[in-house]
Amino acid sequence: MAAPVFVGRDAEVGLLRELARSAAAGTGAAVLVEGEPGIGKTSLLDAAAAECGRLGMRVQRGAAEDLEQRLPFSAIGACLGLLTVTDDPAQARVARLLRGEGVLALSAAAANHQLAVTEAILDLVDAWCAAGPVAVIVDDVQWADPASLVVLHRLGRGIDEYPLLVVVATRATGRAEAAGLLRSLQSRGADVVELAALPEDAVTALVADRLGAPPGPRLARLVAGAGGHPFYVTELLAALTREDRIRVVRGTAELTPDAADAGMPRSLLDMIMRRLSFLPRKERETLRQAAVLGRAIDVGELAAVLEMPPMALSEVMFAALDAGVVVDAGPYLEFRHALIRQALCEGVPEQMRTALHLRAGQVLTASGAPVERVAEHLVAGTALDAATLDWLIASADELMARAPATAVRLLRRALAGVSEERAGELRFHLVRALIWESSLGEAEQTAREAIRLDPDPRRRSTLYWLLMDALFRQGRQAEAVRVATAALAADDLPSADVGRLHGFCAKCRFFLREHAAAASAAALAITHGEQAGDGYAVGLGRLVQGVLRFVEGDIGQGLALSEQAIADLGLGVLPDMPAGQCVLRGYCLLQLDRLDEAEQELADALASNQRYGGPYLTLVHALRAQLRFLTGAWDDALAEIEAGLEYPDPLGDKPWLRGLRRLIAIHRGEPLPEATIVAQGQGGAAEAQYVYLDTWARVLQEEPARALHCLDLFYPFWEHASARDHLPPRVMYHICPDLARLAAAAGDRDRAAALVAKTEELAAAQPAVSLTATAQLCRGLAEGDPELLLAAAESYTACGWRLYEAQAREDAAVAYAARGEAEPARAALTRALDLYTAMDARRDIFRADARLRRLGVRRGRPGSRKRPKHGWEALTETEHRVALLVASGMSNPDIAAQLFLSRRTVQSHVSSILAKLGIHSRVELAVTAHQRTGSTPRP
Repeated sequence: MAAPVFVGRDAEVGLLRELARSAAAGTGAAVLVEGEPGIGKTSLLDAAAAECGRLGMRVQRGAAEDLEQRLPFSAIGACLGLLTVTDDPAQARVARLLRGEGVLALSAAAANHQLAVTEAILDLVDAWCAAGPVAVIVDDVQWADPASLVVLHRLGRGIDEYPLLVVVATRATGRAEAAGLLRSLQSRGADVVELAALPEDAVTALVADRLGAPPGPRLARLVAGAGGHPFYVTELLAALTREDRIRVVRGTAELTPDAADAGMPRSLLDMIMRRLSFLPRKERETLRQAAVLGRAIDVGELAAVLEMPPMALSEVMFAALDAGVVVDAGPYLEFRHALIRQALCEGVPEQMRTALHLRAGQVLTASGAPVERVAEHLVAGTALDAATLDWLIASADELMARAPATAVRLLRRALAGVSEERAGELRFHLVRALIWESSLGEAEQTAREAIRLDPDPRRRSTLYWLLMDALFRQGRQAEAVRVATAALAADDLPSADVGRLHGFCAKCRFFLREHAAAASAAALAITHGEQAGDGYAVGLGRLVQGVLRFVEGDIGQGLALSEQAIADLGLGVLPDMPAGQCVLRGYCLLQLDRLDEAEQELADALASNQRYGGPYLTLVHALRAQLRFLTGAWDDALAEIEAGLEYPDPLGDKPWLRGLRRLIAIHRGEPLPEATIVAQGQGGAAEAQYVYLDTWARVLQEEPARALHCLDLFYPFWEHASARDHLPPRVMYHICPDLARLAAAAGDRDRAAALVAKTEELAAAQPAVSLTATAQLCRGLAEGDPELLLAAAESYTACGWRLYEAQAREDAAVAYAARGEAEPARAALTRALDLYTAMDARRDIFRADARLRRLGVRRGRPGSRKRPKHGWEALTETEHRVALLVASGMSNPDIAAQLFLSRRTVQSHVSSILAKLGIHSRVELAVTAHQRTGSTPRP
């Protein structure tokens, strides 16, 4: 048995109990337990689990395994019960996703799949926390796989808001991933418990606890040689007791005379082997072989691997149980401590270890065991026989989805010893596995070689597609186009694949800004797709046509084509290339002021990309943030921005998010969150298209006297707006009101007139309320016409652009004041200030007040123009709804589904709500809401 952790660990146990009580009350925490092997980390976790259980918390506990470091989510999956059969439908759903069931029909890259699994696991823990307090306890984190470390890192983010206790234990590690988790937890305020050697009095208490009496002088001197190491002490005492070398006389435990000069073994491993010396040699060898195969022992499987009768093996295991070498872990046995297993393994020659792993893999293959369990043994083995090779090819899809790195190692090993006849199929699977592993450079190299060597035209066609995908994911669209051109020139290319290759080529050319070539390729994709009855090729062609119409400024036609593409593509998602058709439709609806429809479409796009780990997550959050920026829901926009910035950004849309954040900060008079949205010399064409946001932010901060200078800086972005840069005037017109103000302030009549002419031309060609409002505003500013400016304000009211409405009313107030009409000026100013106050646009409030004061106009009614910063009145409408849903007991995923938000956006809202209400946890929020309403809160 392990040493009682309470001996000499009172302070550590006390801290864990305090944090567990706090988590149970609603304020979560993370704890990092560090120490050398055998120092008592696991025993401390035992105490933590017991306390959490006593408090009624849901306890999820597991440990990382050294053999599973390449198996994604193995550590967190074991901890959360995702690797075993469960009756819990939520756990079962995540377990199916974790196993990769059907996943190759959804996504071809492991990064995408792992993102989806990570989000699903976080959703699961969120749901558990909504039902009651939860403890997540993970041992041996130094062996945890990278995907599990990411989940633990994410659980530690904002943990104090949840009834969640996360405890991880680790020994010193040189692994960068594990060290990164430890730094992350510490930077977020995790408590660190460093277990040191036990002091002398604690060692004495430990000996007395084990032997029923304190040690005499000779035994005390021998035990002192253990250096206060509890596991070392207990193993020493166990060995001496079994050898009958300790006597308890007159209340003191002492060494027998013949043991007085026995001395301390050279190392802890020697000590452990000394303890096992009583077992017959054959039984020790059996335990050594079991130790090679892992910490957990399935007696039936081990009997098959060792070709040993189950009854004979059971006798060995019973003896090991009696000796405390193994313990009963429910569905299997396991070695009581990693050091025991290590000691046993060290006596097994390397050649024998390899043979055992290979044999285990073969036995598990025949028994139909999960692919990852088979693979972890085959990887540690040697050459693969014919039957195992057949298994590898048959299981390749499932294996690469579950453990892509392991799949790569096995496929490479298999390729080293097979005939060319079988090599083609193996190379094909290797390319796919490398893409799943995100080893895109190696995938490219292997794909090129496979295309050169493979005689099968069908497989070669798919390899072309995979090679294009690997290049596309590296941002090398031009090379992807060259590969497509080579593939289309092949004499034996299957006709059914021609349309898709043209479609892929069209998409690449669009991102290369080769719009004419993209249009031609899109047309070919549609033609060949219709001939082959391939909806995906047709849909991809129409989608590219749609984005081309969009960037040309024909938003209506872009919408129509996006809807045709949705019908052609159906509900499926093609591996290797999610199409993003819902994203285009949502963007078009946003540009047409159909904001409610845009909201719904973008919510669907968000849910789809989260489910499949799609590449458009950042773009979708940017569009949702843009919608909220226009409508004045800035706190909600900031929540979308924070959520979007956490995702990968293959399309280069994060500068859009950062730019919106800068604009909101400027309007609110707050410090800027970063110096620039695109670092000089960094980013490609995608990032560069958002540089105008940087300049916009700069000119908003300048003094009115520098209006001409600001106009010179900012106007070229409008003057040169074009389809080539994917920001045509029809999309860029939202900058025109500020340009018109600069032109009016600078007295630049030519550019003011040009703005009027262009916006009126756009409004006449493609009517949209916000575009009509912008044309009215530009003319009103150019002519100093307050009635026209008020008409613009009313149009902005109709389309929901709150900031623009407020600014138009401010402009109208200035124009009225300039004509000496104080009362209409005061009315317009009052309404503008009300709108600014609702958005907390403090800079705009100050500017409007100052402008009108200079013209002799003051506010229509006295009182503060500051929105409350704290309390329920400070919450936005969305935050208020989220607060009531949290207080009613709903989890973040449930709230996200009800409000058409992402889970990350909801989490950002919750953090903002707690800060505004001056509380620290969801439990406190529920209490506060109940006190405020006097009943169970309802949204």
